[in-house]
Amino acid sequence: MTSHSIPKLLAPVVALLLALTACASGDDSADAAGGTTTIRFGFNWVHDIEWASWYLAEKNGYFDQHDLDVTLVPGGENTPAVSQLIAAGKVDIGVSSDELQIINANKQGGDFVVIGAMYQRSPYGLTWLTSSGITKPADLAGKKIGGLQGEQPRLDAVFTANGLTPKYTFVPMSYDPQPLVKGDVDAITSYSTNQTISLGLQGVKTKAITFSDFGLPSYGDLIFASRKYLTAHKQAVSGFLAALRQGVDANVKDPSSGVKALVDGYGKDAKIDEKYAAAANPAYIALLDSDYTKTHGRLAIDPAFMADKVFKGYRAAGEKDLPDVGKFVDMSYLDAAS
Repeated sequence: MTSHSIPKLLAPVVALLLALTACASGDDSADAAGGTTTIRFGFNWVHDIEWASWYLAEKNGYFDQHDLDVTLVPGGENTPAVSQLIAAGKVDIGVSSDELQIINANKQGGDFVVIGAMYQRSPYGLTWLTSSGITKPADLAGKKIGGLQGEQPRLDAVFTANGLTPKYTFVPMSYDPQPLVKGDVDAITSYSTNQTISLGLQGVKTKAITFSDFGLPSYGDLIFASRKYLTAHKQAVSGFLAALRQGVDANVKDPSSGVKALVDGYGKDAKIDEKYAAAANPAYIALLDSDYTKTHGRLAIDPAFMADKVFKGYRAAGEKDLPDVGKFVDMSYLDAAS
């Protein structure tokens, strides 16, 4: 079962790691010479079906076609945030569950830039039992909602965004959905690609609604790197994104190939639930496209949507000092991908 831990960035640690960035960014000599460029890509969780497009981009040789030697670096519950790994020189490019993690890293002294997003809608949201009678935000009033400590502002924003007064009982819990099954809570914060699918395989009927569907839109699995690294490796970064797009297309065309790449390859030594992976992959694929990607291609981010919708939701959740989208998001690398 995929879990997305959201580690809090500790200022002293980040400051130390950021000091190492200059040594980690490398140069663009490989790009300029036309040779093979090595890229280490960092995930924020263990090997999982969520990364199927990356697996196929490597397995099918798409990275090779763009003169890239790519190493896919898995994360885990106790690994540092990807932004910290980039700053420390452990990886070159990475993925973040949402925008806010990168924004907070920049507030701690980083200079990270978003260059794409795998999913046009984050799968993060709420799950409840179908027998609960909950169908809309107003039905959450007075209910017990379980989630990670610190999620209260986001839940408050769900009520506010729907013209409601926040009124619920928050119950701190982990990503384990058992409190929902036992009836200890009425709803839980969750991933539509995770808990509801796992419970469904156990015969538990649930309904999952993303925060995007509840008026708090955000992108999912944002791809980012330091500004210095991006400037030094323009051609390689664009090639990476082009190859990744090929991986996405391959997974969409044949979802079973993504599952096979995980089960027989990247996750072979892990305890991969193949039934879950096969059920979750289509759920992830359903989040890939939007009206914007129809004209700008997959992985694209709409700067206007980010500024007018996504950031509006974060402000409703109490976030302040959000960045200038024009500096935070740079689609030029994706535009150059071919």
